[in-house]
Amino acid sequence: MTPTKQSPPCVYFCNFPHLRTTCSRGPCFDVLCAQRQHLKCESSERSSSLYTARAAGGKPVCCLPTVGPRDPVRQCLPCCPLPSPQLPVPGSRLCLYEDGSELTADRFCSIPDGAELVLLTTGQTWQGYVSDISRFLSVFQKPHAGLIQAARQLLSDERAPLRQKLLADLLHTVSENIAAETRDEDPPWFEGLEARFRNKSGYLRYSCESRIRSYLREVTSCASLVGGEAQEEYQRIVGAMCRKLQEARYHGSYFDRGAKAGGRLCTPEGWFSCQGPFDVDDCASRHSINPYSNRESRVLFSTWNLDHIIEKRRTVVPTLAAAVRGAQGREVDWEYFYGLLFTSENLKLVHIACHKKTTHHRRCDPSRLYRARAAPRRKRPARKRP
Repeated sequence: MTPTKQSPPCVYFCNFPHLRTTCSRGPCFDVLCAQRQHLKCESSERSSSLYTARAAGGKPVCCLPTVGPRDPVRQCLPCCPLPSPQLPVPGSRLCLYEDGSELTADRFCSIPDGAELVLLTTGQTWQGYVSDISRFLSVFQKPHAGLIQAARQLLSDERAPLRQKLLADLLHTVSENIAAETRDEDPPWFEGLEARFRNKSGYLRYSCESRIRSYLREVTSCASLVGGEAQEEYQRIVGAMCRKLQEARYHGSYFDRGAKAGGRLCTPEGWFSCQGPFDVDDCASRHSINPYSNRESRVLFSTWNLDHIIEKRRTVVPTLAAAVRGAQGREVDWEYFYGLLFTSENLKLVHIACHKKTTHHRRCDPSRLYRARAAPRRKRPARKRP
C-alpha cells in the first residue's frame, strides 16, 4: 500500500464466517448492503450490541448484531428498503482485495460470496496481495520489542521443526543491529575478532583487503612460469601492480559501507546483493546479505566469493606470463591485467550457491596484451632564412 497520511484502507468481508479485529477506524460506521450481499466493516469494538449501518445520506439501512470470533454470522435484518450500493466517504473507491481491481456499480452485484473488499479513500492505493506483503515486510524494517518478545515465546514452546526454523529466521532478522558501527554499540558482533578491530567497517575493509592480497601472492608465485630474462620483466610488472594496489589500499572499499558510492559493492546501510554466476547478468535467486547486521551474518558473508569472470589461475595469469615471454620488444599492458586480477572490472560478488567451479571458457582480449606503440614524431623541416 502506498504510504499516505490517512488511515489504512478499511477492509470489508462479503458473507465471511466471522469478523476479525483489524480496522483502526473505531466503531463500524459504514456498511454497504446489496440484495445478495452484506458487507460488514471489521471493528475492534465488541461492547455495543448493535451496529447501525448508514448510507451516504445518513439514513439507517440495516442493523448488525455483535458477532464474536466463534459465533455464526447472523443475517443482517433490513430496517428500510435496501438502496443501491453507495460508498460512505465522498471520493472513495471499492476494490477487490485479491488483485486491487476497482468495483463499479454494475460489477458490484456479481462478485462471489466470500469476496474480500477494500475501501480506499482519496490518495490511497491497493495492489492486491502485493500491498499486504509490503506492509508485512515493513514490520521488519523497524521491529517492535513486542514482536521480538512474542516470537521468542513462541519459539520456546514450539516443537515442529519447520515452524522452529521460521521463528528462528524471524528472530534472526528482527534482532539485527544494522545501524550500530562500533564495538561498544554492538559487542556481540565482534565476538571472536581481535581487539584491534574497533568498528565494523574497519573489519570488513580488512577482510576485503585480505582477499585481494591473496590474489597478489598468487600472481607473484607464478614468476617461475617465466624463465630467463623474461622473469625479471615479470617481476617488474608485479612490482608495479603492488604499488598501484597500495595506492588503492587493496580495494578494501568494496566491503566498506562508508566508502563513496563508486568504490563500494553495498548500499550505505551495508546490504550486499549477489551479482549472479559469471555467465549471467544477475542472480536469479536474489541472494542478499548484510554482514553489518549481526555476528551470524558476518560469518556467513565470509562464504561469499569474489569470482573472476575471466579466471585468474586458468587464464589471466598464464596469459600474462605468455605475454611477457613473447613481448619481443613490446611493452606489456600490465594495467589491463591489473584490472582483470584485482578490480570489479572482472570480479563479481556471488553467494556460494552461485559460484560455479566449472571452467569459464573466457579469454583475455588479445588486442589489449601490449601497449600501443607511440607513433614516431615527424621532424619539421628547418625553415630557410631569407
